[in-house]
Amino acid sequence: MGHERQVWVDARRDGQHGIARFGHEVLTRLQTPARRLGGPRDALSPMDLVNPHRLRLGSRDVVFSPGFHCGPTRAKQLLTLHDLIQLQDPAEQDRKKALYYRLVVRPAVLRAGRVLTVSETSRTVLRDWLDDEVDVIDVGNGCSDAFFSQRPASERSGLLYVGALKPHKNPGVVFAAVAAEPRLHLTVVSNDDVEARRLVEQHGLAGRVTLRKGVSDAELAALYASSSALVFPSLSEGFGLPAAEALAVGCPVVHWAGCDAVAEIVLGNGAAVDEAQDVAQWRAAMLAAEAGELEAGAADRIRRRYSWDSVAGRIDDQIALV
Repeated sequence: MGHERQVWVDARRDGQHGIARFGHEVLTRLQTPARRLGGPRDALSPMDLVNPHRLRLGSRDVVFSPGFHCGPTRAKQLLTLHDLIQLQDPAEQDRKKALYYRLVVRPAVLRAGRVLTVSETSRTVLRDWLDDEVDVIDVGNGCSDAFFSQRPASERSGLLYVGALKPHKNPGVVFAAVAAEPRLHLTVVSNDDVEARRLVEQHGLAGRVTLRKGVSDAELAALYASSSALVFPSLSEGFGLPAAEALAVGCPVVHWAGCDAVAEIVLGNGAAVDEAQDVAQWRAAMLAAEAGELEAGAADRIRRRYSWDSVAGRIDDQIALV
């Protein structure tokens, strides 16, 4: 009798943000019987390229990865490529990343015949990168139950920024808009506390920006519920989870119209700023939010499309097809 098919999951990235959060939420919900892949504790370690646990797998085996990390193996690897920002954003690019995607990631995707992503925007980008040689499946992304159970506060005030403060997130324009309008106050939820403090100092916003980090889902949901709007100035995103979380709570989103992944989620629930770097436009949109002029009636749509249970179900279906 030949080697029986075994499904393995790479659960080494576990946390509250980005790919780590996606992995944690999905892997705890998968119904497919699977074993955990061993290897270096850090899935991004260069040593993972010669991971003996992956190298000894059989040709009928399948490895599901909630991210882009993969390596040489006889098994097929079902990867989740949330975006290609590491290849497209000048601030994220380097030669090692380009080689890794060309020599490791792309061959793994081609061999599996399919790859997962989290939005139609990323699906379009990946199909172009892969020359339509494989199936690219949008399995979506999810919000935790805390955001669906939180009710909007009766009185809302202040703007909220959630996420990293990297260049492609374009945070500077929001800080500049707050600095230009004394009536605005901003709460920033980010683990990039050093960069957050630098931006506060640069724009002279001590006392008008509240910095938070390490908040729970329940705490974050309460912040969305009490804020006039989430400001989401990103230039590029694979998905844009804070936008979905905010709308689940009934909090409008102010975003740049040119960021397709965020626009795909928002669908008019908030305000779209036409010029990404126009401080006056951001200021006007944020003042409209504070005046209660923005709508956020998308909670039911967000619940249907962006629950973790539905995402995990779609991934179960795709694992069965590899």
